[in-house]
Amino acid sequence: MSTSDTDASAAKAAARAEARARRRSADRPDPHLLADRAMGLLERLPGPSRVTCYASYGTEPDTGELRQRLVAAGYEVLLPRVHREHLEWVADSPDATVSSMGITEPTGAAVDLLPLRAMLIPALAVTAQGDRLGKGGGFYDRVLSGLRDVPIVAFVGDCDVVDRIPTQEHDMRVHTIVTPTRTINCIAR
Repeated sequence: MSTSDTDASAAKAAARAEARARRRSADRPDPHLLADRAMGLLERLPGPSRVTCYASYGTEPDTGELRQRLVAAGYEVLLPRVHREHLEWVADSPDATVSSMGITEPTGAAVDLLPLRAMLIPALAVTAQGDRLGKGGGFYDRVLSGLRDVPIVAFVGDCDVVDRIPTQEHDMRVHTIVTPTRTINCIAR
């Protein structure tokens, strides 16, 4: 690892610690308002009735209501499951297990990711330009680097939208940010 890689990794670690502290001190985002905004956005997007979401945990904004509303509206909802160094995708269902990382993951059979209307993904922090700070595993960046023409939506609290975060060349941007109070269209990747 070069010095610049080490510096970037240290800057990201500091940004992650800051983002986690900011979340702990802020009010939890209202899941009803987040679901309203996300559903409104998805209704305006073209494409199949298939989206990704995730099972929230820790300080992440609660996705439970959104997942229920997506299914009630006829969407096929895919959740990620870690398989070695990659994510695989499984239809959302009550059948789940808690992974070694403490994340609730679906237990069904893996399915193809595409076609999709949109990917709703987590972030510790995002900028209005679409820079995204994840938790550091690179799982989503690996998936996003292979996608074209799929809207990528960060699902976050208002406190998670910041002016600047450290980025590296492999970091993938999001197209849209959904918070309880606003929807932000980011500058194209």
